[in-house]
Amino acid sequence: MVLAKTEEVKSMDHAINLGKEIERVEAALKAMKAELKAFVDVNGPVDTGDVIWDYSISASWSFNEEGLKELAQNMVLEGVNPWKVLNITASNLKKLGWDDTIVAKMGEKKETRRFSSRKK
Repeated sequence: MVLAKTEEVKSMDHAINLGKEIERVEAALKAMKAELKAFVDVNGPVDTGDVIWDYSISASWSFNEEGLKELAQNMVLEGVNPWKVLNITASNLKKLGWDDTIVAKMGEKKETRRFSSRKK
């Protein structure tokens, strides 16, 4: 397999062209993965020699209010501090409608810088 080698981006025109090429390649990759997924659905895993293309199982749990309370109580009974294990998601924190100054009094904000494209 040959990987594309690009020159250092030194102009806006070059950056625009590179961005467009990335969009094209990512669209082609998405289509190829969809085709391979359809094949795996019918025929099973595909071993390329380096990797195996197949489904993997990922599990998550959700709890209602009573279940979450019971979970925390069982942690305490086992000597585990539930506040060190449980956390609130960013989306649930947004639902509270509190601004950063209020939340900053109770916790520390962690920001992650992620490089990606987005629609205008």
